[in-house]
Amino acid sequence: MKRMYITLSVIFIAIVWAFGALSQMTDPQAQQQPFDRMKRRMELREEMHRRIREKLLTGRGDDQNLFKDLEQEFEDTMSDSFSGLEPSYKSEWIEDKNGRTLVITPKDPNQKINIDVNASVITIKGESQEKTATTSMVSAFSNTFPVPDDCDGTKVKMNSKDGKLLVELPYKKLKSNQRTPISPIPGEVEI
Repeated sequence: MKRMYITLSVIFIAIVWAFGALSQMTDPQAQQQPFDRMKRRMELREEMHRRIREKLLTGRGDDQNLFKDLEQEFEDTMSDSFSGLEPSYKSEWIEDKNGRTLVITPKDPNQKINIDVNASVITIKGESQEKTATTSMVSAFSNTFPVPDDCDGTKVKMNSKDGKLLVELPYKKLKSNQRTPISPIPGEVEI
């Protein structure tokens, strides 16, 4: 009788251990792997080379559709890769009777932006940092553009209001008909 209890206990322990081991096992396809852009690019490149070799060596394959789906996948991959390249700040010019004001709105309120204005050039420098669960990306930027011709770059006033940086440039003492409007930035909508 004692042997029977020991045997049943061993069998019971083995069954409990087996269920525990099975519950810890997971389906490899069910596990979600993080998206690896470099791996995906290499797969696209290999597929493109395979299609080219097949077309050149055997003559099989449609000329027009040789890269059709690859182009779309490449665009999708590249748009994901360069999503961090959107501007780090927005800027706009406001004009009043005293002068022009460059309004700079940072993408992130904690972002540090350095603005340097001399008599003829405005320089905006800074860093933008983007963090995800697995990566951290830091990008530095620097933009330089001329002070408007009708403004005096030596009498600049800088202020901050509602999270926006204001660069105020007074007009030069010119005759009123010598002022010229600011030329549009390429790509902006003109009204």
